[in-house]
Amino acid sequence: MPGLDTSYFLQSKGAFSNFLDIPFWIWDASIHRNQFATEDGYCCFNHVLSLPSKDGISYPMFRFQKIIFDTLEQNQNVWIKKARGLGLTTFILRYLTWKILFSSEMDYKSIYIISGNEKKSNDNTVVILKKLFEKRYPMLKLNSKFTDFWLKRTRIKTLSPNDIMEFAAFDTAYLFVDDADFLADSEQIKLEKAISSCLVKSNCRTIMVSTPNQRGGFFEKIENDTNSQYAKLHLDYRYGMGTLYDNKFIQTKKLEPEFDREYNIMYE
Repeated sequence: MPGLDTSYFLQSKGAFSNFLDIPFWIWDASIHRNQFATEDGYCCFNHVLSLPSKDGISYPMFRFQKIIFDTLEQNQNVWIKKARGLGLTTFILRYLTWKILFSSEMDYKSIYIISGNEKKSNDNTVVILKKLFEKRYPMLKLNSKFTDFWLKRTRIKTLSPNDIMEFAAFDTAYLFVDDADFLADSEQIKLEKAISSCLVKSNCRTIMVSTPNQRGGFFEKIENDTNSQYAKLHLDYRYGMGTLYDNKFIQTKKLEPEFDREYNIMYE
């Protein structure tokens, strides 16, 4: 598919109308090609924003991502145990950005993001969000202050694990917990209490994602709870074969001691 005309840049909140009522992705490839041609590339959120890229290569949405998308759309609480390198962090942030820009439903609400991975700082999440707009809309100025980030009329706030309980649950639309199984034991206890409070006070949606860590944590507790309110997805390395992974990569990884945990999604 050809590129979009980048001569028009978003420079104000009013210009976000570009994204109103536009689908996240058109999953039927034939319909998508036709729509892309007839709409001059303005067929879906991901083409208007620009396709995700890795190592300088742009990628479309993959079939396994439709499973994730449908699960997010159809359930209030989603739990995903996934292989390393499937791009879930970027995908979820793209999804949340689309939810904000697609309609006014998210106006004056908040999204809270917590990462259990010490290597992923609060600043890194904001950087990823800002980079979503850099290719097509380099002149777009987005408001941010410390760990607070505003997109249209929605506040996105990143929390450190130590601050899990410090969020205003009444206005929370989404709570996204990335690398959830890597939170410390005390932080997992706080998270469980925070989620219960969030659901009672604001009926928010919870998205919990992680590569598995050790047994016995809150993440595994949800997995084993047959009465859990979470829709659960298990995405091992096979979901990325032929797209994000090739056979040579996986065969090399199989020689590493962490393969079963990081790619076969087995707890230590």
